[in-house]
Amino acid sequence: MDRIQKALDKAREKAASQPAPVRTPSQQQPSLPEDPLESPITDIEYTQTKVVPASADQLAEKRIIAGLYNNPNSAVFRMLRTQVLKKMRSNNWQTLAVTSPTAGEGKSVVAANLAVAIAMELNQTVLLVDMDLRNPSISNYFSLNASIGLKEYLESNLRLSDVLMNPGIKRLVVLPGVGRAEDSAELLSSPKMAQLVEDIKAQYDSRVIIFDVPPLLQTDDVLLSTNYFDSALLVLEDGKNNEANIKKSLQMLEGTHLLGTVMNKAEHPPEHQNY
Repeated sequence: MDRIQKALDKAREKAASQPAPVRTPSQQQPSLPEDPLESPITDIEYTQTKVVPASADQLAEKRIIAGLYNNPNSAVFRMLRTQVLKKMRSNNWQTLAVTSPTAGEGKSVVAANLAVAIAMELNQTVLLVDMDLRNPSISNYFSLNASIGLKEYLESNLRLSDVLMNPGIKRLVVLPGVGRAEDSAELLSSPKMAQLVEDIKAQYDSRVIIFDVPPLLQTDDVLLSTNYFDSALLVLEDGKNNEANIKKSLQMLEGTHLLGTVMNKAEHPPEHQNY
């Protein structure tokens, strides 16, 4: 834990000593198609988004527990939600990337649970995008059985509404991933991907958009797409990463506002979770 904290402190000091990057305003976008998520925040009825309800048992089996009040571990994700939303709202940030140094550290589970927890707020809607094109898993976590997703959208002339899905949770919509894209770097750096991000940010300006992105140290996908994100969360499996991996991961996230780190699979649970 000491080496992780030292690495984080050093990265924050370096970021504080550098001037903030200047962002040029985006070119004015043409009129956009009807927002397939547009609905009142209460009494939502999805007409353009496929609804595939997942039962509480299905969600619990896949470790999506943020909405299960009878599960003592669910409080951890609701507390994470409060901390994340406080920082994002105070800075007017809309997009959040969830990543990890290496595979298997639990970033997708954290992203999915965080999305559910945020959607539980009556005044907030969420779009969860599975951007891990080489190993998409969000569809599986919500038992969506998706047949098309982000890869197919980028490779064809599908409408966004064709690929969006609702897992039966109000105020939450998922853009899933399907299969494995060996050319993930090219797809994520394509003009169509850049346009997609611009469109969903413009169309869903009142929504939090969470991107489940690939591990930092195993592909160049995240480096090619950091300009899509306002902020990021770094998920670390307890005891898995050495100091060099953590430092390199933080360096790769430079230029993106790091909200903090999530220690996953910790040996000792947080003291507050059984309050």
